[in-house]
Amino acid sequence: MEEFLEHFKERTRSEQRWLSDVFEGVRRQLYPLISSSMGLTVEQLTLAVLSKVQRAVGSEVTSLPVSYRLLSLSELTHQQHTACCSSLSWSSAHYREQARKAERALPDYKALPRDNILLIGYLCDGPAAGVSDGVWWVRDAGGSVPCEMLKSSPLWLGRLMFFPTWNYIPQNAPAGGGKAAGYLELIDPPVCVTPEPMTFDPGGSLTEAMGVKRAAELLGQRCDVQVCVSGQVRAISPLLLISARRFFCLILSEEDSSVPVLITEVKHQYWRQTVCVGQYICISAVRVCSLRGWAEHSVLSVTAQSRLHPHVQLHENTEDLETQLMETDSQTHTDSHSPEARVTSHAPDTCMTSNSPDTHVTLASCSATPVRTKHSTLISYKGLITKVLNAEAGLYEIDGKVGLCLAYQPVQKCGGGLRPGTEIQLHNIHFLYRPSPFAPDVVLCACLRSSVQVTAFSPLSSGFETAGTQSSLQRHLLEKNLGASQYLWLCYCQGVIKERLCPRWVREERVCVVAGRLLDCVCDTEPKTNRKRDIYREMLQEAHQCPVTTYYVSWPSVVLWSVRQLCDWMNGEVWASLSLSSLLPPAATHMTGVELNASLAWSADTVSLTKAHSQPLLLVGVLELSSVYGTLQLRDQTQTLNCLCVETDQSGARITNISTAWLGCLVCLRHCTLVMERFMKTHFPSWKHLDQTSYITHKHCRVYLQFCVSDLIIISPSAAMSISLMEKKRDQTDRREDGETSNRREAVKRGRDDDDDAQSVKRPLTSCVSLIFRLQSKQGVMFRNSSVSNTRSHSHKLQLSFTARVTSLGDVQCWNIDPKNRKMQERETDGQNTEMEMHFVDLCVRWFPILHPGSLYRLIALNTKDVSVLKAESISVRGGVKLLSNPTLLINNQWKINTLTDTQSDVPAVMTVSEVLHSSSAPEIVSFYGVISQRITLQEDTGTKPSVQSVTVAKDSSVEEGLKVRLTVQDPEASGQMIQVYVDLSCGPYTPGLLPGASLLLNDFQRKVSKACNVYCRSLPISCVTVTGLGSVGSGSGGSQSPPPMMLLGDWASGGTQQCIVGQVKGHVVCVLSLRLQWMCSLCGSIFRQGSCSRSSCDSVSAVFQAEAKVVVEDGSGEAQVWFSSDTICDLLLLDAGQWEGLQRHVRVKGYVRVYTRGHNMMCDEEAEDSLVQYLCCLCSSNTVCRLISLTCRQRAQRTGKSQLRKVCRGLTEFISKFPPALQLHCLQIHTDSH
Repeated sequence: MEEFLEHFKERTRSEQRWLSDVFEGVRRQLYPLISSSMGLTVEQLTLAVLSKVQRAVGSEVTSLPVSYRLLSLSELTHQQHTACCSSLSWSSAHYREQARKAERALPDYKALPRDNILLIGYLCDGPAAGVSDGVWWVRDAGGSVPCEMLKSSPLWLGRLMFFPTWNYIPQNAPAGGGKAAGYLELIDPPVCVTPEPMTFDPGGSLTEAMGVKRAAELLGQRCDVQVCVSGQVRAISPLLLISARRFFCLILSEEDSSVPVLITEVKHQYWRQTVCVGQYICISAVRVCSLRGWAEHSVLSVTAQSRLHPHVQLHENTEDLETQLMETDSQTHTDSHSPEARVTSHAPDTCMTSNSPDTHVTLASCSATPVRTKHSTLISYKGLITKVLNAEAGLYEIDGKVGLCLAYQPVQKCGGGLRPGTEIQLHNIHFLYRPSPFAPDVVLCACLRSSVQVTAFSPLSSGFETAGTQSSLQRHLLEKNLGASQYLWLCYCQGVIKERLCPRWVREERVCVVAGRLLDCVCDTEPKTNRKRDIYREMLQEAHQCPVTTYYVSWPSVVLWSVRQLCDWMNGEVWASLSLSSLLPPAATHMTGVELNASLAWSADTVSLTKAHSQPLLLVGVLELSSVYGTLQLRDQTQTLNCLCVETDQSGARITNISTAWLGCLVCLRHCTLVMERFMKTHFPSWKHLDQTSYITHKHCRVYLQFCVSDLIIISPSAAMSISLMEKKRDQTDRREDGETSNRREAVKRGRDDDDDAQSVKRPLTSCVSLIFRLQSKQGVMFRNSSVSNTRSHSHKLQLSFTARVTSLGDVQCWNIDPKNRKMQERETDGQNTEMEMHFVDLCVRWFPILHPGSLYRLIALNTKDVSVLKAESISVRGGVKLLSNPTLLINNQWKINTLTDTQSDVPAVMTVSEVLHSSSAPEIVSFYGVISQRITLQEDTGTKPSVQSVTVAKDSSVEEGLKVRLTVQDPEASGQMIQVYVDLSCGPYTPGLLPGASLLLNDFQRKVSKACNVYCRSLPISCVTVTGLGSVGSGSGGSQSPPPMMLLGDWASGGTQQCIVGQVKGHVVCVLSLRLQWMCSLCGSIFRQGSCSRSSCDSVSAVFQAEAKVVVEDGSGEAQVWFSSDTICDLLLLDAGQWEGLQRHVRVKGYVRVYTRGHNMMCDEEAEDSLVQYLCCLCSSNTVCRLISLTCRQRAQRTGKSQLRKVCRGLTEFISKFPPALQLHCLQIHTDSH
């Protein structure tokens, strides 16, 4: 070192210290790799390094760059944990200007910080001596780092280089532990430190180089000679690694001729980094060969003697080859920084119309519309990477509006320098217009014939992501041979799953598997191809064919909504679609304020999932149980949504609910119903004020899903579902093996048992006890007084709970593993059957929706072998006295319940609506089933408080305070049989699905008979409502239900065991017994005369018109008194709209008019000479009203009274006879088709 420092005596101490550090670094990191044949000492090598450094700084600068430190590559990778840049030739002002310019172009990123580091090393084609991977590496004695260059020369291989300007982009160590890594971006061309003598041996004279046309003729002759070929590079394939063999291809062209060249020699694979499309090159010592995978085609293949050099004038001296190449590369690099017009394709429409015929393919996936296919176009493009959309998927954004897909090429080491801010040039890239709704309109897709060249590295601090040798998305692409449109949707799906389901329900390494299953679900009917990807045809054949030659236009277009997105849409849509007038019946103009507000108290909208968005929707989530609502829920990491799910059994006759095997399953839904129920408190005076929202004092909504089990598509089954599917498969196998001998079947059974035992050994041991039980009945979930025990006190409080009556089948059993829902063993049913009650309290109420009468279940208590925990005991009260009831078992929150059979057995018998109505032996507590035809919210009694007011306030999310409804339930098997059911929904979680058209199972309701002898039912604290069939708004009795039966009045009046409530009548109007027309105050109900209420204390100015008529109708078999209300009287009197409005105006003056029949005449108590009264009397007596008429009527409440004595005259003889009370009916509709 002393001899070295003698050359720099005039330098300052700081410079000499810096020189000492440089000398020491050269001695440790560079000199050990210098070839001994060069005869250089450490001093000479250091002086050569300093010479290159001073030349890079500039000849006008005499001082040494002491602020720059010489780092080894190992120090760089271990000490530099943030991205940085370094340049000896940049001034501070130049760096700041470049940084501001880059940050203005992409404001979301910051410029790379500058660091003063000297970097020197050897350029190699592998990370270590004797190793070649076709990538440029910088090496010294301490390690190696991969690098990317804008332009490179094959003559740089193995040379010691000084790098004046570069970026270092680090990569954090992998999560599993590993060596931190990074890569270099060499901005300026490297400077050779030690010029070596040329040993140029091209393997053939340059004067003998043949053109492409001559070489193409040589391919047809298949001669075994080595030739030298020159031409322009038309296409370059990426570096491929197949069957442990690395190679790449390029195509040389000359006018209309082209020849493919295959580079398989390991030591020549770095050529891939030195050539680019459009460059003229010359390759020596190539030979003709045939490819095994490309039948009947020949290519040129390089040999060990082959050399690559630029295309030069043949008369030039080969001594100047290196000098010319260095100058050419330097000039090319300088030009790359100058502004250049980007080569773009035509406008999208023009590009796609030329050479791109459309093809329509009908794919019955989520959309019934035909799917268009188009042919892509090969173009060249230059642009700026503005965003890395998904590095693992190979998706980037160029110029802020163009997509770039590199998935069909092998993963580039270190990301190929593709970071935001990088300028790239693309050749032979496929132009795709709108291949997917989840990608930019224009997507450039690279295949094995495409080349991606970096023309300027990014000056921004943006890291890079690596996906290893091959990402899971690309593996799926290769295995399924996906097209570009399907792959883009798969990438969209992968991002959605990672955001919403990972890592709670889907492990990160399984995300792509789940996304692939969703893609199969969306493209379930797409024709699959088993043809493998032909890489040689894709790279070399002139009639270019590859997976992206054709693509689908904007398909798949299925949108994956999160649960939160769906909830937000439903919560907005429920009020956006609200029209108050549409919620009211046709007779709304005749309703008082009380009637009007009662009709607005509850309403619902149902929308099919397929109609909720302009594109097809797909819901993905996990099925779980809610302990707050006691319902099934669909959830992801964004939110939860209540669900109502039903399942049809194998017979199809009865409807049941979901089994426990579905819990924990990851499912997707393509078809379901979105239900939005509204609850409003309003004080509208009349229908004329509906446009004034100030009368709405409170409103909220409930949203949930309705679907059938057949609508669920399993994406990832739960453990219980896997067992269930496996057992179903075994059962099918057993049925196919019925023809085998019994010995063979026994052997197979023993083999399966052995397999089960072997699998049991592999599973972790979990000691547990279990009990088999069959559910007989269950109560509804309500707030009940429950005992809460702790170490200090024993108190009571209101908690959600329900009780189930069950029959235990056998004794409690011990297990070494969790049996889950596996088939019962014989030992489990050994023992006596015991009737018991199970109490589900607080969090245990989550089991309510999956417990169904008649089904078998296995109750499991984990982590214990104490059989006594599942034994029911009698409840003791004071004095040691026991209650006269079945033994009880309090269910623990940690216990599990599994459904054992999918089909129900021994389902308790329930009554029909007809049996409840007409059975003389019907008990007081009944259970029956039916279909909802109407739902009415009952007005709150302001004088009483809710029975569980303190709880409902605290539990307002699950309980509707003070909500009581009246359901009209009709018999699905007997038309016209209906019963009114009064249900109190304020004492427990709200029951979803109570919509018109829904099928219900009503357990333990009290049957009552009114004073008018009408049968109705009301709920009790033990009552349970189970929705067994889905309904929707508008599906009431007038929808899919059958019309009421045609009835004879004589039969209807005589009654019977099957007396109808609603029926059709065709008869003749005998006479009008009474007609009442009046204007009533909409607030207090008093008579409204001349614009004011007759009640002095009422200052209302709004009134409604009401009318009522009582008519005698007979049909030959009997007669009935039919009542007509305001909405049907106009049709009864056959008045048009103008006449009806005029009649109302005349009545408004008097406020009240009533005419009635006395004998054979119509009369009025007051003002009999009034013209309005006379008109009404004449109208009611005319043939216009007394005509043949067809009606739909409901039986009216009527008291049972004594028979009436009437005088009947026949000629001159008078008879006195007893007549039963007349049949009372209420007209629902007048059928005008009878006129």
